[in-house]
Amino acid sequence: MAKDGSDGERFGERFLESVEQHLPFEEFERADILDELRSHLADSAATMEAKGLDRAQAEQAAVERLGPAERLADELTRARRDRSRLLAAAGAGAWGLVRGGVWGGLVGWAVVTVAALLITTAIAVAARQTGGTWNGLDTGSSAIPNIVALGVAVFVAARLLTPTFAVRAGYAAPLVRWLTMPIGAALVVTYALAIWTGPLNWPGVVALVSLPLWWVAGAWQTRPFRLGFPRRIALGLAVAVGILLGANALFGPMLPGSTRAFSPWSAGSDRIGAPMPDWAAKADSGGGSTFGGYEELTIDVSDRTRLTGWTDLRIEAWRGTDPARGGGLDPTETVPFLTAPLQWSAAGTSPDGNSVWYGGKGWPANAATLTGGLRLDRSPGVGWAWLALTGVDPSGQRHLLSLSGTSVFFQGTVLDWFGAVFSGR
Repeated sequence: MAKDGSDGERFGERFLESVEQHLPFEEFERADILDELRSHLADSAATMEAKGLDRAQAEQAAVERLGPAERLADELTRARRDRSRLLAAAGAGAWGLVRGGVWGGLVGWAVVTVAALLITTAIAVAARQTGGTWNGLDTGSSAIPNIVALGVAVFVAARLLTPTFAVRAGYAAPLVRWLTMPIGAALVVTYALAIWTGPLNWPGVVALVSLPLWWVAGAWQTRPFRLGFPRRIALGLAVAVGILLGANALFGPMLPGSTRAFSPWSAGSDRIGAPMPDWAAKADSGGGSTFGGYEELTIDVSDRTRLTGWTDLRIEAWRGTDPARGGGLDPTETVPFLTAPLQWSAAGTSPDGNSVWYGGKGWPANAATLTGGLRLDRSPGVGWAWLALTGVDPSGQRHLLSLSGTSVFFQGTVLDWFGAVFSGR
């Protein structure tokens, strides 16, 4: 039992501190509750002191009448919960998600940009010093920095959501996270697998699949979190980005500048078919177009009767190597990974009639155009492809009619990627 008034006061303050620790509210609301309790304790102690107890005994008795601090905090918390409070908490949580996502995205993008520029510049400088060549990140890899920045945005949004919703709703944050964590993770999984679309490779797929882990890591944290970024660090990042952009432009690009190469002969083309007939080599061929991942290749035949008796006219896609690294067909490739039949159309006209072009000297009477098309952006693991127009002559020999190389990158969602992988594309 307390011996003097100062001991009784300390006992009361320790009790109030214990109550405060169990109140899941914002600081100003906890302060209001504690002020009310402090006033109640003072009135109760004064009443008991008037009945004959000394001050220390009166204050301790007033505290004991309130019961255990944790139970009192729980009763006070439940008394303040109502539907309007939950609606306010939902609004505050949504605003926290937006603020956290935007702030995290900007910070993540800044940090990832500096890191990507540093790495790509270092590789470009090393390639130049050793006499090698480097054309920069391929299209699939170039999306990874943005996915990582998105991961930072997801983490910060989740980190802000759990404590924000908890203090506004009047629930303990460790309890709230068992709500925010699985629901948010499920939404992020849906987005990562089925909604996000863009250029992909295996590292990009792994980065996207890991997005729910960023959410879980953020939502698990329960301590209040304040957004902020030191001005000195922000200035340092801006300067670093400027320097690295200049160095990157000086020593080498981040992305390759050319995506298509035309070649009548390519290392390994004999595996596709016999050499082009003279008339095919002299024909206007190799013209191609790309739209929506669909690659098209044409050849203008001056005399259609040259292909009388030919069969199995088709376009083929063969895995290849980048011309900047030697070019040619993949040494392990023995069959095309995609094929489709060719279509005849009027000379200088696409099969659908939407595109028309003109020959330099006009079209002969028997001229016609052969066109083939394949969708290459659903072929995981292919970075470069050689497109060939081929046909089987009357003797049974397959010949090349046209050959064109093009860079390839997978474009789609993670589900599209796995669908293509499991289908053997």
